[in-house]
Amino acid sequence: MNDMMRNLRENLPTADDVLHSVGLQYERGASAALSTVTAFAVGALTGAILAALFAPKAGREMRQDLNQRVREFGGRMGWSDRRAGDDEAAAH
Repeated sequence: MNDMMRNLRENLPTADDVLHSVGLQYERGASAALSTVTAFAVGALTGAILAALFAPKAGREMRQDLNQRVREFGGRMGWSDRRAGDDEAAAH
């Protein structure tokens, strides 16, 4: 029984051989992970831009809303405001 199992293990193709034969390949490189993260980031940024462009608010109202959200996020992150009065400048 052991001889038969050993013979099967030696003669069966590995998972990499099977993937290669059907045109697929399993990559573990850092460049593959980096390209995946980059593609995700570009897609997220594109989606955010398109969402802002097609939002059902007027331009001034949208800018004020985005400005407020960025300030709130900055406050949670511990960032300080660059200038006092940015809200008034953005509203005009």
